[in-house]
Amino acid sequence: MKAFPLRAIFLICLSVSACTGCGKEAQTAAIRIMSYNLQTLFDPVDHGGEYEDFVVSSGLWNEALYKLRIKSLASAVLSASLGRQPDVLVVQEAENKRVLSDLAEELGGYPHVLVSPHEDAILSCGILARLPVKAFNAHRIRPPEDGPSSVPRFVLEAELGDRDRSLVVMAVHLKSKLGGDAQTEEERRRAAAFIKAMAERRIAQNPHLALVIAGDFNENPDEYDRVEGAYPTALMLPEAGPGPWLLVSGNMEDMGGACKPLVFYEPWFDSDGYSYRYNGKDERIDHLLLSPAIVNDDACDWSFSQFCCEAPGFLLSADGTPLRWITKAASGYSDHLPISLLLLPRP
Repeated sequence: MKAFPLRAIFLICLSVSACTGCGKEAQTAAIRIMSYNLQTLFDPVDHGGEYEDFVVSSGLWNEALYKLRIKSLASAVLSASLGRQPDVLVVQEAENKRVLSDLAEELGGYPHVLVSPHEDAILSCGILARLPVKAFNAHRIRPPEDGPSSVPRFVLEAELGDRDRSLVVMAVHLKSKLGGDAQTEEERRRAAAFIKAMAERRIAQNPHLALVIAGDFNENPDEYDRVEGAYPTALMLPEAGPGPWLLVSGNMEDMGGACKPLVFYEPWFDSDGYSYRYNGKDERIDHLLLSPAIVNDDACDWSFSQFCCEAPGFLLSADGTPLRWITKAASGYSDHLPISLLLLPRP
């Protein structure tokens, strides 16, 4: 199938189918938002395209193993969320609505399970939400024609809350580095530019908007430094200025109420920890980026309280590597670790 450039983006409006501190919740009205890459969560049915370890007809994958995986992932989520289900759970690498619904049920039930429409990608993002859903859109982004072969991806955009408060959550999963770091950067950068444009339009309409971009970016907040400035990356520091990327900072002074260009607060800059490990190196490729209003605008509905990246011990091997799921051993969780935010309602 011919790939279209990034500017050929389709907006699909869908119906809804329904640590800087990891202590106790500050108050019952607080909400916790979590992002977790589930590492290839397939259901126990052969639809075609499943990865080798998850083909039922091969005898490697079955209903019992699937249920075990669901229980394992739910235990990881609940433990990382202090024993209670997150109010908003953003996940990546989920095969379809069934796996999201089954995970939601194992977590105690969610009134809203938001999924990508049918797409070319075998695995996609999803959002489980306890908060009322005001609106839900899926934005299809096709990769550039001049890059390594990839498939179109959807960015999910959910407006959550009630008449008194609103929160916009964007669920993303950017291109992996398979095919080469530099060779695949263009696709991540173009996706980041589109996400930025979406956020800018939202914030132009409401400068006090609480907006969180959650997901697996497949690059670190300091990626530009890691590649020694060889090329622009999808995440750049404010001194890079406007461009086809997302600007991130750990300095709240970079985020004025009328901040131009738009700079997102990146909690990793103020935290130890990691969410992934590659070739023995800790990486922070999973993100929860906050709009400026959340961190420094008294007119915003929500305020930032905590960022938690402290993984439950049972998710890690003795050397601290995330215990990835291994089908043949019928054990493990994910090769990523969950990260979360706590937001407090402003008076």
